[in-house]
Amino acid sequence: MMLVKCKCHDEKIERDTAFKIVVKGKNNYYCSEKDYLHIKREKESRENSITTIKLIIGDTTNTALFKELKIVGDIHGYYKISAYLRDNKDMLIKIMTKSFGNEFGKIKYFFTVVKNNIGDFKEETKTNEIKEISENYSVNYKPKIKKKSLNEYMEEYLEEEK
Repeated sequence: MMLVKCKCHDEKIERDTAFKIVVKGKNNYYCSEKDYLHIKREKESRENSITTIKLIIGDTTNTALFKELKIVGDIHGYYKISAYLRDNKDMLIKIMTKSFGNEFGKIKYFFTVVKNNIGDFKEETKTNEIKEISENYSVNYKPKIKKKSLNEYMEEYLEEEK
């Protein structure tokens, strides 16, 4: 029995039961294929996020970008960040048209906006499916009786007395 370390959870697992991926001749082990796919999706989302951020704020060599991205990524995950940036890119570009004294201030302002808005963000689900309508339904509709106003009662009473 040989134990290996899971890249996702940093836990020791048996090599025989682990999910194995070979990258550049090096064996990488995961608890399951699901864990591997999760890590892969997060890495791709991180790269997409960095590309989108650089498109929004411009190219930068300031490492504050990566530090701020990691802070938000640890809380919300890179997939959610990537989706937020994709869905709100136009708004963020518009906000970032201000002039900033330096790159650090620009990056901090950008991530302040992201941090304040990403918590309430729900990804738009685009479904092109047509929902099936059931033909077996019953109608339980009863029209409401129209209520009369005091004026209408008075008019009826006056007509009856004539």
